[in-house]
Amino acid sequence: MKKQPIFKLVLLVCIGVLALNCTNDDDNQNNIPADTYTSLSSLVEALKEEPQSHDITDPSVATVITGDDGTIFNIGPNAFTDDDNNVITTPVVAKLTEYLTLDKMFLNNAQTSSNGQLLITGGSFNLTFEDENGNPVNANPFNIQAQMTIQTDTTGLGLTNMDYYVGSVVTQDGREVVNWDLNQQNENWFNDGYFNILGLEQGLSNCDVLYDMAGETATQFEVSVSDVTDYSQTTVWMFIEDFPSVVMITSLNDAETALETYAGSIPLGLNATLLAITIDENSYLKFGSLPITVEGDDTFNVTVDYGTTEELTQLVSSIVN
Repeated sequence: MKKQPIFKLVLLVCIGVLALNCTNDDDNQNNIPADTYTSLSSLVEALKEEPQSHDITDPSVATVITGDDGTIFNIGPNAFTDDDNNVITTPVVAKLTEYLTLDKMFLNNAQTSSNGQLLITGGSFNLTFEDENGNPVNANPFNIQAQMTIQTDTTGLGLTNMDYYVGSVVTQDGREVVNWDLNQQNENWFNDGYFNILGLEQGLSNCDVLYDMAGETATQFEVSVSDVTDYSQTTVWMFIEDFPSVVMITSLNDAETALETYAGSIPLGLNATLLAITIDENSYLKFGSLPITVEGDDTFNVTVDYGTTEELTQLVSSIVN
């Protein structure tokens, strides 16, 4: 009979130790200095800027819209129609997001490549129009002229060779990416530091030129990320230092142990900074960066650590500035 109190005491001590361990585990989880996201896609959406809204109260007269970062849009009278081709005379709202610097391109998930080829970028923007109820309206491209300031460093890179590209959002390797295609149904020219576009399509627009690989040795590389075995919630961005361009690397290698660039898409000797971002199995944000020089068929490893969204944006700013 005397053994029973001792047994109960030991049992209570064991329960107390287990409870303390569970509490410590919870505290350790709560003390991780990182933001949480349900997926990589939710992080991508959280980083995007809210579009600017510009009211066009009377579409029957010419209107000028100036974006917060200096892009100017000259809109002619009666530029908008409904699906029955009737001219819209009631108020229209322009929705605009400007991506004129590499950090803005990253934040808005607007990489600079065309069908796997590198682009030298002068900047981009996204412009759409809708009625008072938020429904999209049609716009005559040749009733709209855009004037975009070039805010990337294109010194010595053949600025006058840049052209007008239109972007489309596609799913590539399970990730949302932007692909740019040359638009030849327009007029474009440079004047007084502005890139001008007449015949502007709604949606993503870009002032770019394909990087010329002629005379260079083409290669590729792959990137592994520390502590990552499943790359479905991981992405790597490449901020190129030799010319203004930022590219997302999404393709898995054959062994599914790293992400890789397309074969023959990277010039030998390219200088860049890699930015790896991942959402771990506990939904925590982790990221890290690595300066690189491509020497041919390289394998790079980026170490990532916990962090906040604000710290991520600060890191991107330090890379591009």
